[in-house]
Amino acid sequence: MAGKPEFITPEMTILEVLHRHRQTEAVFRRYEQDAKGCLLCQALFATLAEAAAKYGLDLDRLVGDLEDCVAGPTDQAG
Repeated sequence: MAGKPEFITPEMTILEVLHRHRQTEAVFRRYEQDAKGCLLCQALFATLAEAAAKYGLDLDRLVGDLEDCVAGPTDQAG
């Protein structure tokens, strides 16, 4: 499905996001301090919404950070 953007939704599991977009591991690691633990160890099978609720994370910010990571650099050098 070339050309069709793949969005990250709150209903996706952490594992699903990682499987599709390996580079998002860095985003999950940045949230470890806020979550007071490793999301990849403790919530791998939880949805983003479930993990955010359980660990007191801002869901909109988490999804936005993941989408920014997947989109990559916005530099359009020609």
